[in-house]
Amino acid sequence: MKRYWVLALVAAFTALSACVPQGHTPPPAVAPGQPAAYPEINLVKKVAITTDTEGGSARPEIVATTDRVFVVYLGNISNGGNRFFALKIFDKELSYTIASKTLVPTTSQYGGPTDIRMASDGQYLYAFYETHKPISPKNASTYLWGVKYTLDDNFERVAYTAVPIVSSKPMAELEDGGELLDDPAPLVGPDSIFVITRLKYPLTVAGKTIYRVREFDKGLRQVRRQFDLDLSSVADGRGRVNSLLFHDSTIYIALATTVSSQGVMESNDDGALSDIILVRLRADWTLDPQRGAQPLSAEPSDRENYVSGFDSDGNAFYIAYKQSVGSPPAGEQRAWIKVYDKDFNIIQTEMVKTTIWGPSGGGIRPSLEVSGNRVFSGQSSGEGIGQGNAEVYVYEIVE
Repeated sequence: MKRYWVLALVAAFTALSACVPQGHTPPPAVAPGQPAAYPEINLVKKVAITTDTEGGSARPEIVATTDRVFVVYLGNISNGGNRFFALKIFDKELSYTIASKTLVPTTSQYGGPTDIRMASDGQYLYAFYETHKPISPKNASTYLWGVKYTLDDNFERVAYTAVPIVSSKPMAELEDGGELLDDPAPLVGPDSIFVITRLKYPLTVAGKTIYRVREFDKGLRQVRRQFDLDLSSVADGRGRVNSLLFHDSTIYIALATTVSSQGVMESNDDGALSDIILVRLRADWTLDPQRGAQPLSAEPSDRENYVSGFDSDGNAFYIAYKQSVGSPPAGEQRAWIKVYDKDFNIIQTEMVKTTIWGPSGGGIRPSLEVSGNRVFSGQSSGEGIGQGNAEVYVYEIVE
């Protein structure tokens, strides 16, 4: 029953999406002299995070306050095994750097940093990240960590997990049901912090969609609870990179769902045709039976994945993700921002950047932060995480 319901929704939305042109699509027009009915985002500037002399950078995550922009990124990516997570604090216009520091270095015990995701409650920044330690070409370990910083010019680390939250193996070495620690998704709740990882199952339509949820107190002192969130009743295939938002007593999760088992490549999360859906959960993490799931983006014959940005300004919802068209070495990877109204009807589509396929599926993995009248999107070069310099794209919200 579920399969037919999902397919019907996807088919209907695909028909609508086919009418939407690629690139920048502005909000619906209004009569002359009338106020704009919807917000529109317009590109203001692009700011490079590093230069080649700094070793390059990738996968920037952003948190903004009224007068500061905090950018955490994977640094020194061009110098082999000495990567680190680093911070740069900018003024609100990103005109100059106020402070910078190294946050997480490569160590012999736990290896080098790979992926980091962040969230904020307005006073503190919470980050969950993965480190990866190669032991041999066919034997490696991955580790999940959590940390909390003050959102000021000192950027003081006030809490952290002294030992890994959990350890696991890279995707290629995991059996079905194994836990993937890359791209952990954070969620700030009313009085706790959540981190969501994915369990490995086949990418095919028949694969299970299960996420693992851990709830921490805001001091990261203990795991209050841990449970598996099974969304197989509304989504298909292995759980992929996702983003969550707590809004009006509802947990929203935007995720990719497999829509075809054709040409599946299990070595890469881009390896099956997929669309993006929205799932509404009640505050107790159970499915909302009244509203359930709905399509957000369902363009045919592509892979919509890496839903790595989700935010709201109270008037609209903003989602950032990657679209893969074609297959390596041909085809493109495209970074999108899409804007939705309160009922998740599409308002605007913005193709932030496009690049040819890089050496890895995560060559593009956009982040997103909405603060005041600005939208910030962190972008990698798209050349893989071994080269290039990350950028922040700054958009202005025009009502």
